[in-house]
Amino acid sequence: MGDRPFLRKLYAHMGKFKRVLDVGARGYNRFCKELINSTTTEYFQMEPFPPSTRNEMNNDGLLECYMQETKQKYPNFKHFFDVVLDFGVFGWGAVQVGLDESDILDYVQSVRFLLKNEGIWVLKVDKNWVSNHDEFFDKYLLPFFDSGDFDEFHSGHSVRKGSFKFYFLHKK
Repeated sequence: MGDRPFLRKLYAHMGKFKRVLDVGARGYNRFCKELINSTTTEYFQMEPFPPSTRNEMNNDGLLECYMQETKQKYPNFKHFFDVVLDFGVFGWGAVQVGLDESDILDYVQSVRFLLKNEGIWVLKVDKNWVSNHDEFFDKYLLPFFDSGDFDEFHSGHSVRKGSFKFYFLHKK
């Protein structure tokens, strides 16, 4: 998987935060907590259909829902997380096809709900995930987030010959 070297490096920077939420909980990301390598960072995952065996996950807490359900199911997590890591969910074309405009806005507002003020949404998008990337960002993301850098990482960083891009969206 072409993004793994980049992700190893990125996860190592998550240890500077108090609470991190990773969207998705599957066997392929069960080692992410170890990559953070911090005894003080709380690592949570969100997954509407978690794996049946606990050894497929390694976290300090699980939000068992879709992103759009967080306000209703987890009101106590309002402004709770420093970072939301979203790799291959919102920025994946197969998910975008199933989301209408209302779903997209609910998703984005739910990320904002979960993030502390000045929190960071780290979003990985696949190549051609939407028909017009700039128009999508201008309409749905940039009214609520500023695109910027994070530590040594630059927003729009391409991985695996441009198949993936990572964005660091700072909550307005």
